Amino acid sequence: MNRLDGKTALLIGEDPVTLAIAARYAAEGAAVTLIGNGLPAGISESAGVNAIESGPANTDAEREMIGKAAGRALDILLLGGADIPDEQDWIPVSKLSIDQLRKAEDRLVIRALTALQASEAALRAAGNSSVIFIHSPAGIFSEGGWADYTICYHARTGLMRAVAAEWGPVRANLLVPFADTPGFRAFRERNPAEVDHRTSVTAMKRPGDLVKDIGGAAVFLGSSDSQYVTGMTVPADGGASLTIPVVETQMESAR
Repeated sequence: MNRLDGKTALLIGEDPVTLAIAARYAAEGAAVTLIGNGLPAGISESAGVNAIESGPANTDAEREMIGKAAGRALDILLLGGADIPDEQDWIPVSKLSIDQLRKAEDRLVIRALTALQASEAALRAAGNSSVIFIHSPAGIFSEGGWADYTICYHARTGLMRAVAAEWGPVRANLLVPFADTPGFRAFRERNPAEVDHRTSVTAMKRPGDLVKDIGGAAVFLGSSDSQYVTGMTVPADGGASLTIPVVETQMESAR
């Protein structure tokens, strides 16, 4: 514990992975600020996190809020992702509208860009700072049925690489979890055979614990132990990435 003593961390997002990492960072001694829309009640009191409701995303008000939260120097900026959506929200390429793509882009790409630009000066001032993007297999293996997510997660890969190349020594990496989230559990209830098979062929035979497993990987990427790691895709998936390309099946969208 206390591997992040003296560090400041700003997390943008309200997905389960981001919330768990916020709690783990606080437990490791970091001064944590979490900005999100629709944050659960009591998160500040229970986890020692300074939680701030963001309101409308990608606005001048949000940019100002992020810049203020970043302060003069920021050690860690973590950009959250999204949980597994219900099948009725899956959108195949043939039915993807421009408005639907823009909605996903606003959440996963523009929001990240806004936070990066608002935090750039603080990240550079810290010297040995880290930017962490929460990523998805949809942006690596192009899982069928999630056209909007697949496109936007690939865009986040490009954004991460651009930051790593342009902002060094600020480092930037993708963190790809295979985690026991509410979305994962709901998906398993609807598709137990598929999910149990996928889990059974991972090296660890289980999804990751949000705080212990995924949070631990996020601590590594935020700590000085990873000070020479940048521009990388880092799986925290119990070995799922070894087998997903082989066993993944494309489910027909409910739309």
